[in-house]
Amino acid sequence: MAAEVIEGSHERWMDRALDLALRGTGHASPNPRVGCVIVDGDRILAEGWHAYPGAPHAEAMALSLLDRSTITPSTTLYVNLEPCSHHGRTPPCADAIVASGIRNVVTGIGDPNPLVSGTGIRRLRDHGIAVETDVREEECRWINRTFMHHVTTLTPYLVLKIAQSLDGCVARTATAPYPVTGAGSRRRVHALRAEFDAVMTGIGTVLADDPLLTVRDVEGRNPLRIVLDTHLHLPLQSAIVRTAQDVPTLCLCSPDSASGPSAEPLRDHGIDVIGIPVRDRHIDLGEAMRLLGGKNVASVMCEAGPRVTASLLEHGLVQELRLLTAPFIMGDGLRWNGGLLADSTWRLHDVETIDADIHTTLIRE
Repeated sequence: MAAEVIEGSHERWMDRALDLALRGTGHASPNPRVGCVIVDGDRILAEGWHAYPGAPHAEAMALSLLDRSTITPSTTLYVNLEPCSHHGRTPPCADAIVASGIRNVVTGIGDPNPLVSGTGIRRLRDHGIAVETDVREEECRWINRTFMHHVTTLTPYLVLKIAQSLDGCVARTATAPYPVTGAGSRRRVHALRAEFDAVMTGIGTVLADDPLLTVRDVEGRNPLRIVLDTHLHLPLQSAIVRTAQDVPTLCLCSPDSASGPSAEPLRDHGIDVIGIPVRDRHIDLGEAMRLLGGKNVASVMCEAGPRVTASLLEHGLVQELRLLTAPFIMGDGLRWNGGLLADSTWRLHDVETIDADIHTTLIRE
């Protein structure tokens, strides 16, 4: 017997599951962000979310808090991702749902993990459980876009952040580092750093700006920091090196540089130095992405200069573009090549105003 549907109730409870899933932001990866709510009519019976790898899955957490005596034929479990059907660090959630006696399940999207990929829903239905799918599908895909990309390509989902003036300048020339966008945009960037697994930049940006690439203006954990530095010119006195004992940091360079004399002092400071094959005099960015994916880095946000930006776009490695535009004309400044966007098909996802800055999010199709 399927649960009685109150108008809009599926969307309402899936929204609640999505809110719960977001509690895993910055901690659940490389696993997906998943939330679960068990309801009967208009009453919440139990809730759960996946907090970090190795922790109970959202469904298991909710079921552990559920008073089984409250289950009725109309009790429904809502979860934004298909329940797993395999043994990993935790037992299969599909089996736990079957054993619970709940007869109705509503999901947001299927799990693209080859170990699941429809088998969770099939197991529920084989045991007579009514399953409805694709509720709030677009929203469910969005919060787990990085997981879905990583689990299907074995490379990280790459977000390219560009802060620019109205005339496309990303930095002033011949001056000390100067912020292009305002304080509100800076807070948003720090929140994004806390969301993604890693933040990446090039040696040119390190030498010009000496950034920390940490989370400071909002609450959240620091991501892995990645520096692209073919010839290993990273200064020992740079902010990144001086804080490497406290913040995980990875330097990707040529194989020769990784085994050369400059590598050991960086390792002594706590930096992981890894050699990557060279292509066109710079490290092969495709190989870099494959290496990161193999290290379970599911998402990377790149904050770099025009050369790294252009190379990532030219090689089709960017899945998402965050364009932050400040309302002024810089004139004499370094520009990035916006014409590179013409090489791919981009879909507008969102436009937002933060203070005076315009934030545009584009997704590559």
